[in-house]
Amino acid sequence: HRRDPHPLRARPRADRAARRAEGAEHADAHPEPPGHPDRRQQLAAQNREDLLNAAIHIFCIHGINAPLQLIMDQANVGRATFYRNFNDRRDLVLALMEDALNRLEARANNYAQFEDGFIRLIQDHIYNIPYLTALMEYWRVIDRADPVMIEIYQRRDAILQPLIDQSIANGTCRTDFKAADYAMVTSILRSALQGHTEADQEKLAKRAVEFLLHGICG
Repeated sequence: HRRDPHPLRARPRADRAARRAEGAEHADAHPEPPGHPDRRQQLAAQNREDLLNAAIHIFCIHGINAPLQLIMDQANVGRATFYRNFNDRRDLVLALMEDALNRLEARANNYAQFEDGFIRLIQDHIYNIPYLTALMEYWRVIDRADPVMIEIYQRRDAILQPLIDQSIANGTCRTDFKAADYAMVTSILRSALQGHTEADQEKLAKRAVEFLLHGICG
């Protein structure tokens, strides 16, 4: 076995490949923490969030059938970015409804500790009027009989029913109130969007909640 007189010369290709494989193995042993995605993932997530927020803003002003280009302009993204996130208007609407349900669930869980949690949830809607649109208007784009819509409403009812049952048991809600009646409540609250400013909308929403909870008879 003859000793290599040039120990620093380039190794054979097989050796280099082995070193690369070894390096890859070490890299995989210390993956990037899941809480720190790379820049591309951060940008993609931000673009999606910007599009959802822009859609809420545009739909509140121009209605559910507003041109999608208005949403792209509001989010300051191009068509390619939009269609990387959503296939079409239906896909966007479903994402908005899913987001609205997640927000509803988080607030419902927060108020579950109170005897009048359902009433508190309704009062909380005063400050979340734009997000209610996703739960009562967006269905106009999708057939109610669509299996996806059926699942959405089943999830909504599952979120609300424990709060309703608790409030009924504690005498803070009428006994015949059902989760399906929630749509009427949110429809009344949505009238607050007639306000031209956020302050006007909040004032109208407070008034609507007052009528809902105390009636119109003095």
